[in-house]
Amino acid sequence: MKNFSTSISLIVAILLGLSVFAQGQTLQAVFNEGVALYNQQDYRAALQKFERVLQTKPGFVYARNYAGKCRAEIAKGAGPKNDTEAVIAKIIIPEINVTDAPIGDVLDYLSDRAGELSGGKVVPNFIYEGSSEQRQNTLISLSLRNVPMTEAIRYVGQLSRTDFRYDPHAIVATPRGSQSANISAESVSVPQEKSGTTFEKPVKSIFD
Repeated sequence: MKNFSTSISLIVAILLGLSVFAQGQTLQAVFNEGVALYNQQDYRAALQKFERVLQTKPGFVYARNYAGKCRAEIAKGAGPKNDTEAVIAKIIIPEINVTDAPIGDVLDYLSDRAGELSGGKVVPNFIYEGSSEQRQNTLISLSLRNVPMTEAIRYVGQLSRTDFRYDPHAIVATPRGSQSANISAESVSVPQEKSGTTFEKPVKSIFD
């Protein structure tokens, strides 16, 4: 049985290796990163990975289930948070309405709004790692009420295909661009829970 499982793992690894794109990641790799982050209780980062998977394969039930569990944990306030994210999460935005606004303008608005709502105590420094063209031409339409600023940032990330990272002195925005477009949807492994632990790992492919 052990030899059989090893053989299956080797076959899956070979198949997944063949699905690597020259300038991107396989869907398998992104999903596995999400599982690893989930096991580390980094639910926000894990959620970003699963959402990337679902953008390419909306019907992938395991990624959808993981995303739901991540959102539930985030809603409970579970998982590690650094000081920057914890401070930003305490700022509640009463309302935000933007239509076809450049992402650069949206980030500037969020920074200014945080300063206003915190009485000048919190003014987040957004660092956008995309080009000036991306900053100007990536347009966002968003309407939210009474949400933590971290949730507003998460929605901005979803709509603009941008990953946000909370560093000690800045919030770094990295557009996915061609990397996300090059994700392969050919194969993804199914997670299986281990008895007595929340750690999970992929064991086989569910795609042809």
